Amino acid sequence: MKQLLAALLALTMLLSLAACAKTTDTPPSDAAQTAASDSAEPTMLTYGSADYTRINPAMDEHGEINLLLFDGLTAHDGENNVVPGLAETWELDETTNTYTFHLRENLTWHDGEPVTASDVKFTIEAIMDPENGSENAPNFEDVEEITVTDEHTVSFRLSAPNVAFLDYMTMAILPEHLLASEDWQESDFFRAPVGTGPYKLERWDVGQAIILTKNENYYKGAPKIDRIVFKIVPDDNAQALQLESGELDLALLDPKNAAQFTGKDGFTCYDMKTSDYRGILFNFWNDYWTENRDLIPAICYAIDRQAIVDAVLLGQGMPAYGPLQRNVYNNENVEHYDYNPEKAKQVLADMGCAVVAKEVLCLRLPDRPGELARIMGVFAKLNINVEYSYSLVSTYIAISVKDLAAAEEALKKETVELIDQAQLTALVDLDRSNAQEGR
Repeated sequence: MKQLLAALLALTMLLSLAACAKTTDTPPSDAAQTAASDSAEPTMLTYGSADYTRINPAMDEHGEINLLLFDGLTAHDGENNVVPGLAETWELDETTNTYTFHLRENLTWHDGEPVTASDVKFTIEAIMDPENGSENAPNFEDVEEITVTDEHTVSFRLSAPNVAFLDYMTMAILPEHLLASEDWQESDFFRAPVGTGPYKLERWDVGQAIILTKNENYYKGAPKIDRIVFKIVPDDNAQALQLESGELDLALLDPKNAAQFTGKDGFTCYDMKTSDYRGILFNFWNDYWTENRDLIPAICYAIDRQAIVDAVLLGQGMPAYGPLQRNVYNNENVEHYDYNPEKAKQVLADMGCAVVAKEVLCLRLPDRPGELARIMGVFAKLNINVEYSYSLVSTYIAISVKDLAAAEEALKKETVELIDQAQLTALVDLDRSNAQEGR
């Protein structure tokens, strides 16, 4: 008979974030906007950003700054539809699975050099080259041949139909004349990038800020904002404080921090649905999971992911069942592994497993920093074995211990409140309700 000795958390959730910004009391009139554009005073927006070690859209899958510095052959509009980018038009030959793109006339890089079809071929081939280690390479694994017909025409022949190919061609195009002999992972280019986008790099103060200035020659026209400062503020709480103080004009905040700005005078919050997801995943490099993979459905059924979304994200998200959940190519009929404790028990019973009960200590800690670490230190000094702890919301903690009586005795002199599991459940539900009402 197998024994399930450890509690494992397999959590996935789709996130909703909020972009919050300071606003003026009244919008400027058309005349005021015209006067402002004619004045010598430049307009500037300061955004709270994570840090960057490089800006390399070809190798790295993510990077908020990429869309301001670079363009792809195609782009996405506000509804996530594919629209023309550097390519003005394209056509598909369905008999040969060949896409042919026609670049706009008179496109230039930030350094003034012309953008050509050779730049497109050069970029995609670099991404496809396994020696370069690009995270984006899987998007182009069905490309069999890239052909440059002339300076403004490039074709891609695929091994099979691919309905996502136009989405993949939003990939940033990079300049061959600056990268032809460079290392795609280590080149200094990726700390002083030259693109085609609406903004170009003005200055990079490492660890402090990345400053962009508008591209007057952008093919869609010069941007309305003269400069954008990516101020490096990696901590979400610090971003909220700096938004409140006026040091930031715009920040992408988690639901907890965004709640304090929702409906507040002088601020506007935009709820953003994302396809971003987070998970604690099974490590299949560990032999345990290859030998006991039949346990995995039981663990997945046993996790109340909606409760975690409610507690951690204040309900601003949804349990995820796959990476394409908010994509037009999603299959809603796959197994979701929705929360079902009875089904989890049945799977374990069918496998001949026994669930070993643990002693659980439920606490409400004082609302002071470091309290949990201090309590763990008390247990350690008394050699009380703590197997795991699970922080729910606010200051409520569930701790698994081998000697419940010894743990309770140790806490009699501490400023903590011992509560039973029924109280814990009720308090957690109340805390979640209050948090959601405050959004």
